[in-house]
Amino acid sequence: MNNTVIIARKKRSLINMIGGLMLVVAGALTALLFFVNSRHMQEWYEVYQQYMLQLQDRVENLPHIGLILLAVLLLYAARSWLPVPIPMLVVITGVVLPTHLSVTVNIVGLVILLSVRFFWGRKRGGGQIKKIIAHQHDIADYLENSDRSRPWMLFMLRLLPNFALNSVSQIYGAMGFDYADFLLISLLGFLPKLISYTIAGRNWHQPLDPPFLIPLIIVFALAGITTVSVNMALNKEKKQEK
Repeated sequence: MNNTVIIARKKRSLINMIGGLMLVVAGALTALLFFVNSRHMQEWYEVYQQYMLQLQDRVENLPHIGLILLAVLLLYAARSWLPVPIPMLVVITGVVLPTHLSVTVNIVGLVILLSVRFFWGRKRGGGQIKKIIAHQHDIADYLENSDRSRPWMLFMLRLLPNFALNSVSQIYGAMGFDYADFLLISLLGFLPKLISYTIAGRNWHQPLDPPFLIPLIIVFALAGITTVSVNMALNKEKKQEK
């Protein structure tokens, strides 16, 4: 057995381990929901919540909300080239805006972000897939050799927690993938995380309550399941090639 095969197997095992770890985190947060119902915890938490509710009132009455939203959209555009955490942007809008407005603003921001790198990839043209994802040759090979699976893989990659966000957009642009389909599938893949982080942000002042913890449980559970599923799909593709 050569070194390449051994390294590939270790890499796949590590990915499965990461997926499993995310599921463990989801389980731990679920357990926390039951733990906070204990009497001792409730007494401490009531005092803590009084302080957080006062802080929430101040946040909701911040001046210049319009400037804050403009700054968020500019940060989405900057995320095309800079490592700005998307969850942070989503949570911020969830904190300062009602849920439906926050989701709308974040969708607009994502459209900007996705479009910039998609059209940058289209400008560069084909033949760039492996160069764009330098350390993810399995995914690059899968996308190059499996036309019909590209929409499914795009959806799954968008479910993953921040996986090569810009690189995936650039790849699909370079492959000549239909822009409308790319945008629709990407947004559908992002939607569970976007809504979950928005709700968590809206309930940031009650971090041990179900409205805050359940969205995070959903995010970690989806991430864990998707990570393992994508890894299994890539392994299956490799076996078929042999």
